[in-house]
Amino acid sequence: MSLEIQVLVLRLVLIIGLYLFLLAVAAVAWRELRASAVRTSAGVATPAAAASSTEQRRLTVVDAGESALRAGDGFRLRPVTSLGRDMANTIVIPDPSASGEHALISTRDGHWWLEDLGSTNGTYLNDTSVEAPTIIARGDIIRVGHVQLKLE
Repeated sequence: MSLEIQVLVLRLVLIIGLYLFLLAVAAVAWRELRASAVRTSAGVATPAAAASSTEQRRLTVVDAGESALRAGDGFRLRPVTSLGRDMANTIVIPDPSASGEHALISTRDGHWWLEDLGSTNGTYLNDTSVEAPTIIARGDIIRVGHVQLKLE
């Protein structure tokens, strides 16, 4: 192999290596941005957005399971709050066991209600499967996938 061909091969290997490095950096940056969005999204509702007959409530992560959430992360509830793995939800639960559209929390008649949206693994309230819309109260533990959230 001539010296010119060897130099050409080395240049191509260097260029390919640089592109692979840039691709890896972009993938890490994308992953971090998505994780940051999950931690900061949902929960920006103001108390004025809550129904006037219902006190403002929060969900606090008690057990993050296999998700990117952390114990102690908190989310303010909106009058209608969707939970699930899909990024379109009000509160994104990045857990492999959570369905895309897993559960719904809403306020009506002066109470907060929890409803399962036909999720694959079910929604649990205080370790009891939610089969129909159910009133929830402060201190209740809601499980979506492996993530446990406390209503405060």
